[in-house]
Amino acid sequence: MNQREPSRTRPHGTVVTQPSSPNERIAAFRRIVDEGQYAKIDGVMVDLFSASAVIAVYDALNEANRARFASLSAPKMAKLAFKFVK
Repeated sequence: MNQREPSRTRPHGTVVTQPSSPNERIAAFRRIVDEGQYAKIDGVMVDLFSASAVIAVYDALNEANRARFASLSAPKMAKLAFKFVK
């Protein structure tokens, strides 16, 4: 007899965001930080720690670099954020 363990998903489900603009992508990262949860952005799961690093770097950039940073995909933003946070 093969018994399975019950699912470990959150009761209200995972928030999935496919942003169509850089502003929507940043808003999705901010929503993760504000709610203290995780979500899926651009097909990748993003946790609270990664989202807070992205937002910290984004807020520290000037306007020209913010636009360039926000136009990247979520995985590339997280990779650069951890490089800059060190």
